[in-house]
Amino acid sequence: MKNWFNYKGTISGKIYLFRGLVVGLPLIIITEVLTGVNYYAGAVFYFLLLFALFSFRHKRMSAVFKDKIDTGKKLFYITVAIDLIIALYYLIDVESGLSEEFSYVDLGEIPIFIFIIYILFKNSDIKEHNG
Repeated sequence: MKNWFNYKGTISGKIYLFRGLVVGLPLIIITEVLTGVNYYAGAVFYFLLLFALFSFRHKRMSAVFKDKIDTGKKLFYITVAIDLIIALYYLIDVESGLSEEFSYVDLGEIPIFIFIIYILFKNSDIKEHNG
């Protein structure tokens, strides 16, 4: 059985989407339930969810940016930093985290969304993925 949380290797866009859905959806549901019960438990669980999904993002980035790996790594680390900063912000500002209203902090999700959509749909030259 392949190691899903190994940062080495590459995955195709279809596998990236499949793993994200299989792992992400149940964990997002658990995070929402935990946040409703205990906000801090939900926030800590959200950090664990992010780290699980970062491995998939890194594998897909390695396939898409095979020839320009330095650019891919920079974009990957920028999106990871933005993800963690937003999660940390909502951990510190509990009232904003519990609010349903729009916050300007949420605009930080736009570059992450663009990067994820790009690596999801961009074809890589790799024929045989090993992750």
